[in-house]
Amino acid sequence: MPAQTNGKVISNKRIKSIYYLLGIDCPSIAERIRPGQFVMLKVSDDTSPLLRRPFSVYKSYPLGHPEKRKRGHLFILYKEVGKGTRKMTALKKGQSVNLIGPLGNGFTLPPLPYSGNSVLIGGGMGIVSLYPLVEALGEGPCSVFIGGKTKHDILCVEDFETFDSNILVATEDGSMGYQGTVIDLFLSQRKRFRTNEKYHLYACGPAAMLRTLAGTIKAKNVISQASLEARMGCGFGACWGCVVKTNYPKMPYQRVCKDGPVFRLEDIIWE
Repeated sequence: MPAQTNGKVISNKRIKSIYYLLGIDCPSIAERIRPGQFVMLKVSDDTSPLLRRPFSVYKSYPLGHPEKRKRGHLFILYKEVGKGTRKMTALKKGQSVNLIGPLGNGFTLPPLPYSGNSVLIGGGMGIVSLYPLVEALGEGPCSVFIGGKTKHDILCVEDFETFDSNILVATEDGSMGYQGTVIDLFLSQRKRFRTNEKYHLYACGPAAMLRTLAGTIKAKNVISQASLEARMGCGFGACWGCVVKTNYPKMPYQRVCKDGPVFRLEDIIWE
């Protein structure tokens, strides 16, 4: 069950361009959060902005982690895009922050240990929610596709390199890696995945990216899951402000925060 709790800022630094990494000491959430889940963070002590902001947790370290100095810590990788995130950049070490979490349903992992192929596709900030999967999936072969508009929008490459992953990068302006979208890059590499072997595909990014990806996934050997990005009012399903249309007959409109944010890619009706 999610809980509202206070955490303490342990670090808050700019990592590149307009991207920042916020570290919080918050054992009650770090102990329980799973890949694909998120937290709602109160970014200011005043009423502007009034609503909390949803953030995927980039890294978390449970109380039993081998490195004592990391135990109970979680990290949020965020982009300065508006008033709320601008205020976040001013958070100082030792400052108290209020969070609600863990929230949402995360990714469904294959039976572990898993030795089959895994494909991770992240567009922009979407790559953040996919990073915890690499640790959770173990030592099976994994291909990671990372996309952004420019080289300044390519995130997390160094951290993915610490695992035995095949990392491929695409930028729309060609300033780094393949020139084109991350879906263009994925399609250019699909022959590498044998058609008679099942593989798990995990994706997160803008709706347009996921819509395009959904149109390319036709093979029956692909088990696909996507984490949706959405504006959220509460984060736990009360306001119905983040619905998405699905092909579920009993309840076609699903709440991204409560019923997701992870859905089977083929279950989303793209409008």
